[in-house]
Amino acid sequence: MKGSVRTEKGARRAAFTLIELLVVIAIIAILIGLLLPAVQKIREAANRMKCSNNLKQMGLAAMNYESAYGYLPPGHHSTSQAGTLAYILPYIEQDNIFKIIPAAVLNLDASSGVWYTTAAWTAANNHINTYVCPSDNVNSISPTAGTFAVLYTTGTGITGGTWGPPGYPTLGKTNYAPSAGYCGTLTGYVEAKYCGPYHPNSKTSLAQMTDGTSNTFGFGEYLGGPETGSRTYVTAWMGMGGMPLGWGPTMPSDWLKYGSKHTNLMQFSMCDGSVRSVKRTADFNMFAKTAGGMADGEVLSNDKL
Repeated sequence: MKGSVRTEKGARRAAFTLIELLVVIAIIAILIGLLLPAVQKIREAANRMKCSNNLKQMGLAAMNYESAYGYLPPGHHSTSQAGTLAYILPYIEQDNIFKIIPAAVLNLDASSGVWYTTAAWTAANNHINTYVCPSDNVNSISPTAGTFAVLYTTGTGITGGTWGPPGYPTLGKTNYAPSAGYCGTLTGYVEAKYCGPYHPNSKTSLAQMTDGTSNTFGFGEYLGGPETGSRTYVTAWMGMGGMPLGWGPTMPSDWLKYGSKHTNLMQFSMCDGSVRSVKRTADFNMFAKTAGGMADGEVLSNDKL
C-alpha cells in the first residue's frame, strides 16, 4: 500500500557497550564534583543568613528589654549564675520557657539559689533554635572536657563552672555570647576603658554607650573549642554570661575566645540590633578593643569588616 511503513518484527537496538557506560559514569561523576562545592556554598550562605538573623533577634530583644527596664539585661547574675540569654527569652517569643524560671533567679536585687538547683533546670533543658548557629548545631556535640553551667568575664579573666564529660547532653546549648568588651570591668589597667555592656550584675543603659550603639558589640558567635576536630566545651544557654574580646577571635578558637564555623569570619550583633561580619585577621585584637568598648571614644574601623 502506497505510503505505508513496514517494520521488521524482532528488530532491536544494540545495547550500550561497556565503554559507553564508563563514559557516562565518568561524565556524571565530573558533574557531581562540579556541583557539590556550589551546593555547599549555597548551604553555608543560607546558614550564615540564619545565624545573622539569630544575632539580630537577640540584639533587638536586648533593646526591648532595655526599653522595658531602663537598662540592658545583666551579663551575669553573681548569685544565681544565670546568664544574659535567660533574661531575653520573652523578647524572642519564648515566654513559656521564661515563665518556668523562678523570678528570684533573675532578680538582681534579691538573693536566690543557683539556677540548676531550682525550677530553672527544667527551663534550661529546652533547646532554643535562636540560640544555635545552623552551621554548628551545638546540641549534638559531645565535648571532650565538659559542659559549662556558667561562663562569664570577671575583670582580669574568665570564670566558669563545668560538669565533666559527657556533661548533661539534654541541656539546651548555645553558639552565642554577650560581649563584656575587652575584658569586662578591669580596674587599674589601661584596657579598663574598653569595657563592654555585659558583665557581672551589669545594668547598662543605651545612654551609657557614648561611642554609639551601632559601634558597640552586643552579641557574638561562640564555639567553646576549635573550629575543626573535637570540641573542648559546650555551654548551657542558661549560664552563658559576657565573654571577653581581649584574647582576640583569631583562628583557631578555644573556650576563652569567640569563635565561628563560618569560613574566615564571624558575626556580631551591634547594640542597635544590626549585624556585622568581621574578618578573622591577626590584627583583630586591636579592632576588638574599639568595637567591644562602649565608651572608649575611639572610632570603629570599618576596614576590618
